[in-house]
Parts: sequence; structure tokens; C-alpha cells
Amino acid sequence: MSKKNKIYWFEGVTEKGVKSLLTEKNSHLVIKSQRNRRVLVILMALGLVLIAMGSYWPTLKTNLNLPNGAELLIYSVTAIFVIISVVGGYSFLRISVRGIADAPDELLDERQIMIRNTSFRYAYFLMGYVALGSMLLTVTGPELQLFQSSGNDGSFVIIAVLFAFASMPSMVLAWRERDI
Repeated sequence: MSKKNKIYWFEGVTEKGVKSLLTEKNSHLVIKSQRNRRVLVILMALGLVLIAMGSYWPTLKTNLNLPNGAELLIYSVTAIFVIISVVGGYSFLRISVRGIADAPDELLDERQIMIRNTSFRYAYFLMGYVALGSMLLTVTGPELQLFQSSGNDGSFVIIAVLFAFASMPSMVLAWRERDI
């Protein structure tokens, strides 16, 4: 009995899902151009920065002297924009790079494996700088504490770094490659 849709648990993908992204030629052409992929990367990076800035929302609203109604409206609109930009941006980013960054070796050819591995290398170099920057932010910025209901909650910085680690290989692949 053969498996029709093998699940790759470590990569978090299925065989049918990867094969459909790899063989899909004509759909989603708008997001497959390098220029549009770079726009997605910038949108994703902006969303990640805004997630990290969520840790400083109590300090920001105090410094901006916002009335109570405007404070809630600004926070809600920003939160909705951030959720859409990060989740939607990552979804479109995966489609635009045809899922190569998340695919297992056995479903890729030699060229795709080389491109993916090179993108992973650059992504983890970049993540070293992102991690360093987030550590410097927590040390030199306003005081952060984890899981605080009032005050600056540092968990948003951690969430942003985790999202960045998950999406950085696809972001690098989308930015670097002309033809995917």
C-alpha cells in the first residue's frame, strides 16, 4: 500500500502541497516577479518590526498623549494591519518562492537544493544580526518584562524574532533569486 500524500513532519509540509507549488506555472504570476516578491519581503519586515514595537505600546501611548478612544482605535487598526501583513505576507511569500525553502531534499532537484541551502546560509547570518539587534533593544531600550499585563511586555519582541526565524529563508530566497 503506497502513501498518496506523505507528510514531512520536520518541514511541516505534505508531498502534494510541495509538488503543487513546484509544478504550478501560470497561477500567481503577479507575486512571482522579483519586484513583487521584494515588496512582499519589505511588507513582511515592516510587520515584524511592528510586532516587536507592540512591546513598547504602553510607553508609546503615554508619550503620544492619546485620548482613550483614539488609543484603542490606533491599537486595533495597527494590530489588524500587522496580523494581515505578517500572516498574509508569509503565505504569499511561500507561494511566490514555490515552497522551495520548506521542501525536503527528495522533492527538489539539485539546482533547487543548492538555491535553498544558500538561502538558508544567508538567512541564518541575517538572523544573527536580528537576534543581536533584539537583544540590544531589550537591554538599551525602555525596560521590558515578560508576560506583563501592564507596562512594557517583552513577549512581543520574542514573537517577532520567532516569526523572523520561520520566514527568513523564504524572505532571502524571494529577495535574491530572479527566476524561481
